[in-house]
Amino acid sequence: MIERIKAGPIVGVKIAPATLSSSQVTLIWDRPQEQGIQGYQVWQDEKMIERRSPNQTHVTVSSLKPETSYFFKVVVLLEHQLTKIIGTVTVTTMAKEVVFDVTQAPYNADKTGKTVCTEVIQQAINDCPPLGIVYLPKGATVLSGALELKDDLTLQIDGTLNGSLDPLDYLVKAGDPAFKGQANAEGLVRSRYEGWEMYCYRSLINAGYLDPNDRSKMVCHNVRVCGSGVIHGGGTALGEAMKSGYTDLEKYPQYLSDNIPGRRVRGRLLSFVQCQNVHLTGVTIENPSSWTVHLVYCDTVTTNGVSINSRGIDNGDGWDPDSTRNAMIFDTSFDTGDDCIAIKSGKNPEGNEIGIPTENVRIFDLKMLGGHGLAIGSEMSGGVADVQIHDCLIQGTNYGIELKAHNDRGGYIRNFTATHCLIDSFEAQSVDYNSDGTAAKELPVFADISLVDCQITGKQQAITLIGFSDQQNHRKGYLERILLKNLTLSAPTAAAPLRLHFERCAGLKIEHVHLASPAKFSIDLQDVHGLQITDLVEVE
Repeated sequence: MIERIKAGPIVGVKIAPATLSSSQVTLIWDRPQEQGIQGYQVWQDEKMIERRSPNQTHVTVSSLKPETSYFFKVVVLLEHQLTKIIGTVTVTTMAKEVVFDVTQAPYNADKTGKTVCTEVIQQAINDCPPLGIVYLPKGATVLSGALELKDDLTLQIDGTLNGSLDPLDYLVKAGDPAFKGQANAEGLVRSRYEGWEMYCYRSLINAGYLDPNDRSKMVCHNVRVCGSGVIHGGGTALGEAMKSGYTDLEKYPQYLSDNIPGRRVRGRLLSFVQCQNVHLTGVTIENPSSWTVHLVYCDTVTTNGVSINSRGIDNGDGWDPDSTRNAMIFDTSFDTGDDCIAIKSGKNPEGNEIGIPTENVRIFDLKMLGGHGLAIGSEMSGGVADVQIHDCLIQGTNYGIELKAHNDRGGYIRNFTATHCLIDSFEAQSVDYNSDGTAAKELPVFADISLVDCQITGKQQAITLIGFSDQQNHRKGYLERILLKNLTLSAPTAAAPLRLHFERCAGLKIEHVHLASPAKFSIDLQDVHGLQITDLVEVE
């Protein structure tokens, strides 16, 4: 007999933004406050259809009928056979979509992947009516250069989409009706890279364009990239070919990055610019020429059920929301050549002047098993606020979770919370690279940062919190209001003590932190104000 609990707050269930189609919907909910969560039940029209684990606060329901209403209920399972209804939602699916198969007449894209088929795929996109699907079927391998998506379109890839290795296939051709943004005489498009707007090669998959006269305007709406297949970019070979034409620093000084000429001109694998309601789901995304998924000045983006692999790629970031709001990613795995996720908002001085922050980012149920880990910054001059991370596995990475900024950045990171995560380490600090822009007038501000109910294991340097310092102008920037609560810390080896370093912090609270075996540890405190430590213990 299962006893039902009625007391306590009810946390709602809702449709993940941009995920509703004619046959599928993804539902999400917040993790309840109760202890001892055993999992969740998902009910459809009074029939239990799926059980989810404690870290899976989401479900994707498929095989639904078009234009049909469904009632869903989510129940949390607690200890001692207790349950509680989290919430309910009624969903009405969309009308059945028209499907354009690019391998069939009149497009007849080469299914062997030997011939570049950019033009016929783009023609299918141009021909597709609103809410239609451009389809690459299972078993087909199609080779393409840059593709331009449009409003109310789904690109479904169940086969393999390979990116061409020829940089010329990523330039805008004169008179191309599909591209509505700005391009220079060489065919590069106005984009943003490492925090500055500049002309770059196009990505393999593109949606929207950058409008410097109104960056808040959404120029492309309701775009979905989905499927069970693979998006495979041109990788290092394409990236090097793109760089090779832009290494003359007298002619192209803007493309220098960390003393590597041409680095900033490369295209990404998927770019969404000034887009609203974007859904990226299901596909495996691999081998970009630089960053993998780049979201610039977007509003409302959901990414779920995706695998991202960019190991071995220079600057191979995984998923980068850049001056973007209302972005969500979950049920996704990473193995990257740089940051798995890098949350950005521009670089000094341009990022300060444009001043568009990244806000309301929700990250949960991820596996980051390589690369640098999860980062906010270092390009955050426009500000970053309201980032929530929970139920993530971040192991085998260089930095775990890192909040970072150069002293010159200005800007802010505010209201960051990570809960119920297993991570390599936790860092919030200044960095000394990518500093070739004119300094902001003020030091960066990091404030209201919480790490709660997490395990930190994998690094001897478990936690590093260091504020900012401008010695030339005799200024300090303190990390403000930091909460470390209900943490279990363990080092990978007993050869050296576990280290916690705090410097230039104001309002640091350490509550219920357990130091697991090996129990040796050291805490370094320098210029720390308002320190409160409660229940810092060693576990035998």
